[in-house]
Amino acid sequence: MQELSNNLLKKSALTACLCAPGVVAESLELLMQGAAAQAELAACVRYDPVLALRLRLQPVDFGTQQDLLRALLLAAPVASGAAQGSHAARWRQSVGVAHLAQALAVRAGVADAEAAWTAGLAHNLADYLDTGPTPPAHVADWLAGLDPDGWLADAVRYHAEPLVRGRAAHPLVRIVQLAYQLVTRADAVDSVDVRAALAALQLGSGEAAQLQGDVQAQTRQLAQRFGLSDAAPTHGGGFERLARLYATQAAQSALHGHFRQARGAGQMFVLLQDAMRALFGIERACLFAPAGDGTLQVTQLIPAASGLSALAIPPDDAHSALPRALARNAPQQFERGEADAVLVDEQLARLLGVSRFICQPLALSDGRTGVLVAGDALPGLGTLPLWRFALAECAEILASPPSAVPSPAQAAAPAPSDDIPRDRVRRAIHEVANPLTIMRNYVKLLSDKLGADSAVQRDLGIIGDEIERVARIVRGITAVEENVPPPAEALELVSVNSVVSELVRMALGTLLMPNKVNVQIDLNPDVPPLPLQKDLLKQVLFNLAKNAVEAMHAGGHLKFATRLVDVDGQRQVEIEVADTGPGLPVAVASHLFEPVVSGKGGDHAGLGLTISRSLVERMRGHLSCTSTPQGAHFLIRLPTLQDREAPLTTTRYGSM
Repeated sequence: MQELSNNLLKKSALTACLCAPGVVAESLELLMQGAAAQAELAACVRYDPVLALRLRLQPVDFGTQQDLLRALLLAAPVASGAAQGSHAARWRQSVGVAHLAQALAVRAGVADAEAAWTAGLAHNLADYLDTGPTPPAHVADWLAGLDPDGWLADAVRYHAEPLVRGRAAHPLVRIVQLAYQLVTRADAVDSVDVRAALAALQLGSGEAAQLQGDVQAQTRQLAQRFGLSDAAPTHGGGFERLARLYATQAAQSALHGHFRQARGAGQMFVLLQDAMRALFGIERACLFAPAGDGTLQVTQLIPAASGLSALAIPPDDAHSALPRALARNAPQQFERGEADAVLVDEQLARLLGVSRFICQPLALSDGRTGVLVAGDALPGLGTLPLWRFALAECAEILASPPSAVPSPAQAAAPAPSDDIPRDRVRRAIHEVANPLTIMRNYVKLLSDKLGADSAVQRDLGIIGDEIERVARIVRGITAVEENVPPPAEALELVSVNSVVSELVRMALGTLLMPNKVNVQIDLNPDVPPLPLQKDLLKQVLFNLAKNAVEAMHAGGHLKFATRLVDVDGQRQVEIEVADTGPGLPVAVASHLFEPVVSGKGGDHAGLGLTISRSLVERMRGHLSCTSTPQGAHFLIRLPTLQDREAPLTTTRYGSM
């Protein structure tokens, strides 16, 4: 039992502590906003005891490791189901004690206010472990690295001790003790021990009561903000399982971006160590590989204790976890103190300074298979999808030929070709397909949960249609990559007016209104349905609308119009997309539909209009542009075989 308690001292146990879903969600939103929201992100994370401590204990600069931070947030275990109510109560106590400890430190002027906040926030950290409470004394050891003198850890260790025992203790300890009493005891201000503790800090009971009221109000506001109030809704099990599945997929995508920074095996192992610390709490690890004589010996790819170099483990030693991992090609766990443990594994654990480790086979760049030894890993780590994905990423980088991993100088040089390697295309397709399936299921689940509200169901229908459209585009790329003949184009009678209306509704809240763009729609009711692919027309219209919004930097007016026209004796449907931007420079207008490097920066590849024209031509139509200093006017003309004698009128349906 003592051995188990000691194991709980390891930082890997902190990765199993539950976090507040609302804090994680808001942190992810702020992370997506980039550097502009960095201060807000730090302030948001500060309100979750587990996340705040996990990030402070990392040696990694997350300002330069955004993908790793995203993976950490997505992979963080969150309170769900029946655990939400008890978690919310613990969280409110954490934040209440933190606020009050900080306020007491400021008023008394005898302790570091930030340290008081941290100690108050972490005082009940043991209760956040999903596997059950941890002895508070052991949890305090997690904070030892934040304060070399140990006062912060002491404040957590002794927070619940009687106030009389702390009369001569360090001020930080006394302040956290007092804050804990004031938050958890309803009559604390009127008790003799609390009044004596307040007097020692030169504070009166009236002032303490005022601080109590302020802290309670702040805690209620934060609980509402993060969905942790008593009345906070809980979701069903199916919804939560779907959310966790999506988070795992998204974390894998973020981790992929993290490892793509590697410029060779050496840097890859540095990134692996960062990921092991941040995501799995593994601080001590080493790598063994077959030496010239066939024995397993430690390598320098991961820095390790010098004593490990004296070990040479025979590959046929079936009792040691390292050879077993190689022989079975599967992770093997070792725990110190086991009755049948071999001495070499005991010595390896001692030299690493860990009580347990997992041995994980890993294919190296020179064709050998090594064994990654990860110390103090949580039981079952080898089965976690994110752990397996991280190792698969490492193996892929190590297996890549040297030319596939450019040097920094090569990376900075202009690419000799615009072609994207096939393996990257296939990987992107695979990574896109999984989240699409999850999002499609999400929409169906939300549709079932939200009932028959027609407006909501219409919006969900648009989202579902757009997800399916992206899926069809991805399937089309797959067919091209695998040299599969594309299926015959499935044409349908499409209402052009409906496509325009649907597009505007879809883009109104996400593209147009946020950019202060007013929309006017002029739709001719006599425009007949056309036999074409709806997806193609929708993609063209969205490209034109997005370009127009980007051209009108400070807002403006966007117009969509449909009409019937005669062109060279042929009846055609004309769709106009016009903006009030500054128009196009002559140099740009002369090469408007050619694939060029975009001047917009960011994720603009300069291909949108080229693709749009090719899609219109696939619909046997024509795309043209007229530009003036008052704006750009794009015209799409699509042929129709309708009766030429139909009246040519345009009816205005209104503006939005």
